This record gives sequence, C-alpha cells and structure tokens, in this order.
Amino acid sequence: MIRAVAIVVCALGLLMTSEVRADTVVHVRVRNAENQAVDGRVELSGDGGRFTCTTNQGSCTIRSVPGGRYTVVFKPKSGSATAPKKVMIPPDGSADLLIAAK
Repeated sequence: MIRAVAIVVCALGLLMTSEVRADTVVHVRVRNAENQAVDGRVELSGDGGRFTCTTNQGSCTIRSVPGGRYTVVFKPKSGSATAPKKVMIPPDGSADLLIAAK
C-alpha cells in the first residue's frame, strides 16, 4: 500500500512539473579593425534581463540567456564604449556574437 501511494505521488509530481526553460549560451568575440582581440566588459540587456561578461583575449561566454531581443554594448578597458547594437538571441542552444571594437 505504501509503495502504491509513493508511485502515485511521484506520478503526480511529474505531471505538475513546471515548464522547463532551455536558455542559450552566448559566445562573445571582440575584435578591432585589425582583427586583434580587445578586452573589456560586454553588457547584454533586454526583456530577458541584464547579462555581463569580461573578455579575456577578446572572448567571453554568457550562460543561461533567455531568447529574445537584446541590446549589446562593449566597454573597452580604455577608450569609449561602442554604440548600442540590437541583437536577437535564439531561445535555446548557442549563439555567436562578434563585436567590432573601435
């Protein structure tokens, strides 16, 4: 009897499980006009939230980004930030984001 109750409870738990979100991993690369890596801070903001990463040798990764429209800005360690750029992140999987630094 206890085993049957446990099975029913587990089955009900599976039926009531909330929706699973599959978010995106965003791979960022920042290069200048001479195709050299540039380091600084990447800011991605939109309806899904605000996400940041700091590049190392011109690259960084942002995990668990919900799909949607975002604005990306790159702030180099020295110099001025890039103009905001609109990007679309897919709802799941991975996305490559190439930023042209000044």
